[in-house]
Formats: sequence, C-alpha cells, structure tokens
Amino acid sequence: KKNYSVNSCILSALRTDRLYHRPIGRCFTRIFGKTVMTQYRYRLQQGFTLLEMILAIAIFASISLGSWQMFQSIINAREIVVFKNKQLIKLEQALLTIDQDLKQIVDRGTRGENGVTRRSVFSAAEMLESEDEALAIVRAGWHNPKHYLPRSTLQRVFYRLKDKKLERQYDYMLDPEMKDSEPATQVLLENVNSLKFRFYENGEWQEEMATEAFPQGIEIKFDLEGIGKIRRCYMLTAPWNADL
Repeated sequence: KKNYSVNSCILSALRTDRLYHRPIGRCFTRIFGKTVMTQYRYRLQQGFTLLEMILAIAIFASISLGSWQMFQSIINAREIVVFKNKQLIKLEQALLTIDQDLKQIVDRGTRGENGVTRRSVFSAAEMLESEDEALAIVRAGWHNPKHYLPRSTLQRVFYRLKDKKLERQYDYMLDPEMKDSEPATQVLLENVNSLKFRFYENGEWQEEMATEAFPQGIEIKFDLEGIGKIRRCYMLTAPWNADL
C-alpha cells in the first residue's frame, strides 16, 4: 500500500448563498486514505450597471467643473493683482517725477527779445494742445555733471493731457524759441480722464492764477481709471529769482 495523496475536487451542484450571492463549491481531497471535504465560494464577475455608470460620470463631471472654475478664478485673481501692482508702480513713479519737479520749482520767466518775462508759471485750459488743463514751470536740479553739456541746470517742464495720457514734456534748452527745438515727451500715466490745476494765492485756492506773481502753492488733480482721483498739493517756498 503506497502512502500518497490523490486530490480530486468535485464541484457539487451550485447553489446560491442568499447573503453574499456567491456560488458555493465543495472539494473532496483524499489524503493518506482519508477523505476531507472543504467548501469554498466563487465570486461571480459582474460589471457596472448603466445607472451606476451615469452616476459616476455625473459625479466626475461635477468635480471636474468645480475644479476648473476654481482654477480659472485663481488665474483671473492673479491677473488682476499683477495688473494692479503694475498700475500702482507706474503711479508711484509718476508722482515721484511730479514731486521732483514741483519741489524744485523756481521763479524764472521766458527769455525773449525784451529780456526775461516776469511770469514764470503758466496754466490754462487747452494750452499746449492739451485735452484738459496744462501747466508750464521751470525747475532746478537738472543734473549736468561738471557742466560737460552745453545747457543750464534749469529745465522748463510742461504737463498736459493728450489722448488720455498724462504727458510730461521738457525742453533740451531753457529757452527753446532761441534754438528752434521741439520738446521731448515722456508718458507718465495712461487712461487718465481729467487733469486739473489750482493755485494758492492770498490765503485761498484759486482755479486760475489771478496775477503774474509766483504762487504760494500748486495743486494737481487727475482722475485715473481703476484707481480714482489723485490729488497732490505742494506749498512753495519764497520764489528764487533765477535770472540765468
């Protein structure tokens, strides 16, 4: 008699487990002359139903749409922040330029055939082809290292509104009418709707200069799209007669 095992699995008539809905099989194994019966379960391979597929697709589409909207809102917010930062940087640079001009203003008129004029500050509507008001002044402190350049350290500066742009113009020579030269143009700000100036004389702000005397203060006000109205006031010191 040989001692060895012969496995023979006989699947009994399948019956359905009501709890798990799985078929049950029986296996008879003969080991060393003894027959051992074991039971095991088979899992039926089943796919998704059409309703489950539609529900899964709907959930996935809702999550994808919400994620895309959130991502798009983040991109839009970033673009707005970047645009506002650039606009604020340009505004700061423009205000810095205006500060430097008006804080170094001098009482120096225009030289002509009859000498230097008494009036040094000019402002009027539509002056210099401006779409609103304009301003013309003379400032000091135009850097000229060791006077290498054939010009004065004084500079004639103009402010005007052209094509909704706040422009700063300046002459290369202090008296350009004698040199027949065109002023250089520098765009400070874009999308400017209005440009106004007021002058402080005799203890009050006035819309126009009442006299040819040097004003005690100058106010500049402009309306910038996306930010609003910007107003800067400069109180001027006693005039320095720069008859150069």
